[in-house]
Amino acid sequence: MKVALVNPSYFDPFSMENVGIVESMARRLPPLSLMYVSSILKENGHDCIIIDGVGERLSKRKIVRRIEEYGADIIGFSVIAPSRKLFKFMEYVKRKTGKPIIVGGHILLYYPEAILSNQFIDYAIIGSALHSLPKLLEALEYGDGIDEIEGVGFKKEGKIIINYPKDIRKKLEELPIPDRDAINNALYFSVVSTAKPYTIMVTSSGCIYKCSFCPMGRLPYEERRIEDVVREIKDCVEKYGIKEIDIQDENFLFNKERTLRLIKEISKMKLNVRFSCRARVDSVDEDILKALKKAGCWLIMYGIESGSEEALKREHKGITHEKIKNAILATKKHGIKVLGFFIIGNEGENEESIRKTIWLAKNLPLDYAQFFHMVVKPGTELYDEIKEKLGYDYFDLFLRGKIKKKELNIPWTNLDNRKLKFWVFIAYLSFYMRRKHVGTLLRLFINSFFY
Repeated sequence: MKVALVNPSYFDPFSMENVGIVESMARRLPPLSLMYVSSILKENGHDCIIIDGVGERLSKRKIVRRIEEYGADIIGFSVIAPSRKLFKFMEYVKRKTGKPIIVGGHILLYYPEAILSNQFIDYAIIGSALHSLPKLLEALEYGDGIDEIEGVGFKKEGKIIINYPKDIRKKLEELPIPDRDAINNALYFSVVSTAKPYTIMVTSSGCIYKCSFCPMGRLPYEERRIEDVVREIKDCVEKYGIKEIDIQDENFLFNKERTLRLIKEISKMKLNVRFSCRARVDSVDEDILKALKKAGCWLIMYGIESGSEEALKREHKGITHEKIKNAILATKKHGIKVLGFFIIGNEGENEESIRKTIWLAKNLPLDYAQFFHMVVKPGTELYDEIKEKLGYDYFDLFLRGKIKKKELNIPWTNLDNRKLKFWVFIAYLSFYMRRKHVGTLLRLFINSFFY
């Protein structure tokens, strides 16, 4: 079958954690989940293209034209966050092409029936697409066997059928290398990076920590085989000319022994590439920092979250300001730059604690900082608390189209969402409107015009 995988070009500020100007101008990332799906499909004998409306800045009309020119039998979308704008986009594509639409993504683990209740969505993949998607396409092609496929949702005789997967793991050890042939690798960038072409990858998935605002802690932690990661890095450099790789694991340094083995293999290859990663401040030490620098790591991103020690305790972060400062100083000592992640809207947040967060960001030896306002996500302790107070499941009704989109106020603070976003803007101005960060601001605006 011929499958068109679409990364739609829509802008939905309701589902963004960042302020709009930063989210839309500071980075453009390749659609990694679709690239994995493309490889899965091609390995199983199907033809596939990726239409990246974001990377190529395509209008919905141009996306439909691409789909029609390709002659797709079925169209695939990834549903990352609850968004009626995305649903309207899919509805438009369905109306114009008449082709079946299949969806996948993390949110399908929680709301497959609600999502399939929309008439323009025909099929859903729940959990990993590795085995279920090829089996679904085979059943559609030959008209038999769909009822028995684990991890799919579909409609039959006016009813929605959900075959939940027995195992929600992504099965990283079995996944092929993501399909970079299907995209234009020159389109992607991050404002903090000057090396291009730029790409992203993952070496692990899930998280063992239980931060109350993050859904990753409810997903099993998995690791890819070291040889597969090394092969992907080698392909990135030798086949696609990639100069920088952003490793997007929740905590790249969680398994220290594995990380040391991996970066030792990276060092052996002596490739002309650098990389960045994310880590907890309590996961670094002198040995691993030295090895990271030798392997080509130029930037580590740490989740600092708050200037309030009390907020860090309440949200089960398990870190202190002393650990934060020590980790940053040790990282800088080894010649690796540091980016700090901060959240506005933590438990117990008020204007005084926000000022503490901004003060901390400015007084730590950070090279870069990103500030987010707290966003309510399905599959978190935060949403469980909100759902209990509401007395109904907002996301279920919203995804069914029965209620209008609204921003759920964070019950942990008396500040409303508008105020939290205002303080995010103030935090960015306070941090970056200093002489040493003017260059970063200039790159932000240059990227918005030329990429």
